[in-house]
Amino acid sequence: MEKIRTPEVNIDRGLLAEIMRNLEQLESSTDLEGSAIVSKTGLRIASSETADVVADIYSASPATLISLGEKISSGLGQGELKEIVIKGIKGYTIILVGDSENDYMLFTNCKKGYKLGYYFHKIRKAFKEMEPVLLKIVTHESKA
Repeated sequence: MEKIRTPEVNIDRGLLAEIMRNLEQLESSTDLEGSAIVSKTGLRIASSETADVVADIYSASPATLISLGEKISSGLGQGELKEIVIKGIKGYTIILVGDSENDYMLFTNCKKGYKLGYYFHKIRKAFKEMEPVLLKIVTHESKA
């Protein structure tokens, strides 16, 4: 199979297509938008068509939040970080973090706070379904 190579990521086109399908399916079954898969160090792996914003918002910023969140969660004895929710005036940003075996996070946005429980269920389910595919991605950072 043909592989897509960038300076940071070496990903099979089939894997990327599967991730993109999962992101699009997540958004089409909910009011979520701007979904993306990003490595914990800030490499954007894949994003939905609605994720048309500045790349830094989808890469460096969540990676910084994850690093800080992990330090706080660990420092307070709350265990491994699982998710971060950011509430703004116009909606929510939800970042679901992979476990220690999974170096990726799912980043998504929603405008309706009254459906957060439903969104969390759908996001967790989608991320769990994507995990086996994500573990097949080779990044230059994971080789170091």
